[in-house]
Amino acid sequence: MRNIQKITIGIVIVTLVILVWYHFRANTKTYTVTPDKFHFANIDDSSKGGLSSSAIEIKDGKAYLTCSVVKESDYPWPYCELEISLSDNLIRGIDFSDYNKISLDIDYTTTHANKRLRVYIRNSHPAYTRVDEPTSLKFNGIEYPPGFGDGAIAIALDTFQVLTWWIADNGISIEHASPDFSNVPIIEIATASGVTEGEFEIVVNSIEFQGVWIEESTMLKGLLYTWLLLIIGFILYEQAKLHRRLKQSHKRAARLFKLNQNLNEKNIEFSELANRDPLTGALNRNAVQDWLKKMAQQVRWGNQNFSALFIDIDHFKNVNDKYGHQVGDDILREFVLVISTHIRSNDFLVRWGGEEFIVFFPETNGQQAMSRAETLRATIAAHHWCHNKPLTCSIGVAQMGEERITEMIARADEALYKAKGRGRNQVVCSQ
Repeated sequence: MRNIQKITIGIVIVTLVILVWYHFRANTKTYTVTPDKFHFANIDDSSKGGLSSSAIEIKDGKAYLTCSVVKESDYPWPYCELEISLSDNLIRGIDFSDYNKISLDIDYTTTHANKRLRVYIRNSHPAYTRVDEPTSLKFNGIEYPPGFGDGAIAIALDTFQVLTWWIADNGISIEHASPDFSNVPIIEIATASGVTEGEFEIVVNSIEFQGVWIEESTMLKGLLYTWLLLIIGFILYEQAKLHRRLKQSHKRAARLFKLNQNLNEKNIEFSELANRDPLTGALNRNAVQDWLKKMAQQVRWGNQNFSALFIDIDHFKNVNDKYGHQVGDDILREFVLVISTHIRSNDFLVRWGGEEFIVFFPETNGQQAMSRAETLRATIAAHHWCHNKPLTCSIGVAQMGEERITEMIARADEALYKAKGRGRNQVVCSQ
């Protein structure tokens, strides 16, 4: 749960960072048109037989156009304009289709009553552009009053309109009759329509196309899809984790089933013995009392050697506390099975109490018992237990001498506590 909370907090922080970045950075895509990068030129009606005159000066990164428009001429539409060439030909231009505004900082003074300027963003396209005819470039135009000293005015590109006379004169189809800024070779700033005479000064301080690196709707969709993918990924991860748990549970159930089968088989082998531990199937103390008396008598008569291993599961209380008593009971049953499969048929495994067990070895001296105890200890440490965690045991070894059974068991118990005191998972022999 804590990992889920950390991941969620991390995703929220990343989302906020993206939103802040978008607010301050993603909408600052700009393209600046300046005299040092492109060619600025003055044009007037004198080239068409008119009497107007104009001059241009580039100073401090600004373009100054002065113009005198004269109406007494054979040309019926006197004008003057500033032409900005963005390319060296009419075919290749600059793509401004990803921009949504043009910011114009123009200071305009005139003696004429009409204080407006025309702005044309000319677009080239193979469907209508002829390399030898400048008027074939599409006229995306707008007319507006720039004022003087008013600073930059941002004009949305979707407010530009294609001039109707250009559509009619060039026989433009409907699909090419709408504004298009995908290939712009020329920008024009001209005196207003209907101007017949007067003095004009146009100062172009800056021209800047503005846009966003990513549309807000696209960014929000991206965040939404990212959240959905993360949620789906989390669900799939949880399903996979649940599947692993179920698989482990099935393995554990199969192991316990096999364990029960083996214990049942072991119970059959010792069916002649009446008393067994009900939990593990191991013998209990009562079951071996008479047999121990006989073994003690054989030792006193010198007929054979007899040894015992006192075994205790290390940290078994921690297992119960962490995994519950049900798992603890399963481990006790599995512990009995592991030991039972590694002792001889004439050896006796007895549950002495709790997690303590004693293995009685007839015909075995102390040295042999130590060797077999070490084998059992290593086997238990290497076994893969049902709770998927390592498990160890400590063992005390004693060979019976001229003493009672209870005294031999007490010596084995004392050796067991020495093994625990030395760090557990050890075998200690009583001297």
